[in-house]
Amino acid sequence: MKDKELSAEYFLDKHHLNVSAYDFFENCEKFITEMENGLDGGSSLEMVPTFIEEESEIPVGVPVLVLDAGGTNFRAAIVTFSEDYQPEITRFRKMGMPGIERELTKEEFFSCIVDFIEELAPEAEKIGFCFSYAMDKTPDKDGRLIKFSKEVKAPEVEGELIGKGILETLRRRGINNITRIIMLNDTVATLLAGKAAGGVDAYDDYIGLIIGTGLNASYNESNRNIRKLPLLPSGGAQIINIESGSYSMAPFGSIDVELRNATANPESYHFEKMISGAYQGPLCLKVMKTAARGGLLSESFGNALTAVSAGKYGFTTSNLSSLLETACFQGDLGEAADIEDTEIALKLCRAVTDRAAFLSAVKLAGIITKTNRGRSADKPVCICADGSTFWKLTGFKDKIEDYLREYLEAKGQYFKFIEINNAPIIGAAVAGLTN
Repeated sequence: MKDKELSAEYFLDKHHLNVSAYDFFENCEKFITEMENGLDGGSSLEMVPTFIEEESEIPVGVPVLVLDAGGTNFRAAIVTFSEDYQPEITRFRKMGMPGIERELTKEEFFSCIVDFIEELAPEAEKIGFCFSYAMDKTPDKDGRLIKFSKEVKAPEVEGELIGKGILETLRRRGINNITRIIMLNDTVATLLAGKAAGGVDAYDDYIGLIIGTGLNASYNESNRNIRKLPLLPSGGAQIINIESGSYSMAPFGSIDVELRNATANPESYHFEKMISGAYQGPLCLKVMKTAARGGLLSESFGNALTAVSAGKYGFTTSNLSSLLETACFQGDLGEAADIEDTEIALKLCRAVTDRAAFLSAVKLAGIITKTNRGRSADKPVCICADGSTFWKLTGFKDKIEDYLREYLEAKGQYFKFIEINNAPIIGAAVAGLTN
């Protein structure tokens, strides 16, 4: 077993999975540089200006139709805010994300959305649409899709204005009461939900963080620093959608490349495919299969791993979380794995998760370092986090906190994670009502 443990360490180093070989400061500086380059106009980080500010007062008792297009599900609801700014969510409904099961044309994509909301549309005048995919925001708060991720297949929609497409489809069906659609990313919505819950004075600044099926973050940036938009008023500020899933400067290995090449968009979203819930489990499966081929795992367990093919990827992040929690495999893998297999596989899977936590902390540290906020323990930066991978993957949140605290508190900066139920829906409602 000792020889296999040493071999496992060599394996992790060879495939860039061992964070002990990573320098936090160096990786943080690289991320900040890409943020700056993105604000200039050229970077693997899109740094998308949203034209959405966070200071407007929320109107009371006014209904807004909210849409939330996430990695797996598409949701809709009517939201109103009470006099004490508590959200009331009614008429909630959910379906699978259009374009997951089969490829859709542009007309099919927009028709599918309108089919879903047609019954709710007469109840509001505005739509706040939390759209969790890369888009260029326009000054009128619409959004032009850059590229789908998370395995959504609707290539004709890329380059189209999403709000405009929905409004045109509604009007073709005689639904004319919707006057405006406010498009925002899920991280922007999550930031706004955090601000609505925390109030003006509770925190020094706000970050919206998503680590679920996908990966992204948003933060507040001064207009004077958004150099790719020189005509912005220099005194203002707005929320920036970083599109951090596309970050390309993190160290990666051959197994990361193998995973990318098996996805629908192998040249895109490199960072997301190292961290997010759609990929951590599948990445661990590829790591274990590679280790088995190299003799680190028994032949019987290697054969069982080779046979794993059920479902979208086979070994999901939910399976990974169960393994990390119980320290044992389930089903056929559990029957094939002996004690030695399980210990080695756990070491490999923990390394994948640890690296994902390290890189997530690098991103957050980069944002907080760049903005220079959270200089008091009494008024930290609020990181409003959403996503099952962040909150439910065994040990993941704690590892991110540990890395982040070690780096930031040495610099005299402080943070706090908060969770808000239905954060994307609440934030999209705030955006729809205040913009």
